[in-house]
Amino acid sequence: MVGNLSNFTKIDVLRCLLRIEKPVSRSKLSKVLTLGEGTIRSILNILQEKDLLDSNNKGHYLSAKGNTIVKKIRNNINMKKIDLLNIFPTKKKIAIHIKNPDRIDKSYVLRDKAVKNGADGALILNYNKRLRLCDSDSEEDFSEIENKFDLEKNDLVIVTYADSYKLAEHGALAVVIGLNNDLRNIMRKFK
Repeated sequence: MVGNLSNFTKIDVLRCLLRIEKPVSRSKLSKVLTLGEGTIRSILNILQEKDLLDSNNKGHYLSAKGNTIVKKIRNNINMKKIDLLNIFPTKKKIAIHIKNPDRIDKSYVLRDKAVKNGADGALILNYNKRLRLCDSDSEEDFSEIENKFDLEKNDLVIVTYADSYKLAEHGALAVVIGLNNDLRNIMRKFK
């Protein structure tokens, strides 16, 4: 008989890690991440095996090592749900601000990475006094997104959209992992 196949990805492990700020229960994480409690249990076990998580009767919380890693991630990215009504109004959208990306691929490569990881599509925006679509001369107004982040020259904002926040987030984080060496190295540890 074959054992159970895991029904989560490394990106789900990262999503979970980024949601743990104070002691939190498995059921709360299950709701927030839209993953089953058994899946959350498996992810929490991975995080505990990597010494990133501790637990007590109040729930699960980041260890000192986990806190250090999450701070490092948050120094490089800032992720938010957004409600851009003029862009794909029926879709759920996630925006991730990437501070000083290590490299910038062509926007279609980044969009394809988001789509391969669950998003329906992605907007790749570069900041230089204002947000603009990468690889485009378009003059669209993205001030609504600009106002949500503290942007500096050459920062990127990736906006992904899908039928669920989970899929939009998967796509956005996949793009970020491809653009940030620190995050890529952290993800390699989740084997």
